[in-house]
Amino acid sequence: MKKSILTFAVSISCLFAQMVSAQTTTDKKTKLPIYGEIGLGFGQTLFWSDMKMQLTKSYGGAFEPGTGNNLMMGFYIAPENWKGLGIGSRIKGTFGTSVKGDNGDSYIFNYYNLAITAKYYAISNEFNKGLYVRGSFGFGQFTTKRVNEATNLYKHQYAIGTSLMGGIGYTIPFKKTALSFEAEFEYSNRNGTIDGKGDAGYQSGQIGGNIILSF
Repeated sequence: MKKSILTFAVSISCLFAQMVSAQTTTDKKTKLPIYGEIGLGFGQTLFWSDMKMQLTKSYGGAFEPGTGNNLMMGFYIAPENWKGLGIGSRIKGTFGTSVKGDNGDSYIFNYYNLAITAKYYAISNEFNKGLYVRGSFGFGQFTTKRVNEATNLYKHQYAIGTSLMGGIGYTIPFKKTALSFEAEFEYSNRNGTIDGKGDAGYQSGQIGGNIILSF
């Protein structure tokens, strides 16, 4: 799993190194516009397909999906001649709140992904100004923990795989920064191994909102 994450991260780095090199060669007198961003958000976790059944196999008990807090950061390359299009990389983590499960135990569900992302300002044709749409494709892991301190029970489940994310938002530009308000949908398909049972697939997602500071 770690090897797959490292390979994906190196691939992203190589891709943007080539993009930077190409842009610099084309116009050495023009500084490449690179925008950074950090953000916070809140979302509702979603379970798809037989996610609850797979969790029951993993733990001997399942739970309803809860809410979580989002933390993200990323960057975009957005030359003026791209007319509002920016392409970059983004990492996002969600830290779920503890919920009660079928057996009265506490469950915690956290997940993250590292993604290639594109953001497009179709109306203003100027990056970081006005209405935009965003699409991302990422790779990452979730971690689920079942806890019952009274009986000294601690069980973990890990799975790794891909995520698709889409967002729509509005950016208010300032002199040197910009503030974005974004609604986001995420779908993830990850695979893990259940002790004594073998491989399993986990399909989950999120619907939520983020506040993002760009600079």
